[in-house]
Amino acid sequence: MSRRMCGATARLPLELIVLALDITPERPGHPMEVATGLRCPLEAHTTGQHHEPVRELGVPERGEVWARWSDGQVPDGLDVLADCPADNELQGPDQGICTLYTGHPGGHSWEFPDPEYEAIVHSPAYERLQAEVDRYLGRDRNTTDDRTAPTPETAASAHRSPTE
Repeated sequence: MSRRMCGATARLPLELIVLALDITPERPGHPMEVATGLRCPLEAHTTGQHHEPVRELGVPERGEVWARWSDGQVPDGLDVLADCPADNELQGPDQGICTLYTGHPGGHSWEFPDPEYEAIVHSPAYERLQAEVDRYLGRDRNTTDDRTAPTPETAASAHRSPTE
């Protein structure tokens, strides 16, 4: 049996959105910083609660705000959890860091596929978008410096404004 992501879904209720914003009074948040459509990124599991990060705290050492919920239930709480320090010890484009929290159950995030991510990066629309980005940036996709689709772990760090 192959390993897979849990993928259980839930919606973050308003009171937890407010709590996620108030959890760091020294750094007030904006409602758009809080994820509300949740999908458990843990390895598939039949026991225990589901989790999903709902807000970054801006400083990696502080971790992230994670929502928790049980099957068929509305999320019932938030936790500030430290980032998992594991990486796959590979270099270059195959390098992966775990995007889960310290002490998470199951495997690390690079050990099982995210079906939504896989569907996106293998779609014709993504290929067209990647070709347009490469054209815009002046990259030749037919050279040895060919850019491949980012991994979920590197995609988040690639979001930069054009002025950076």
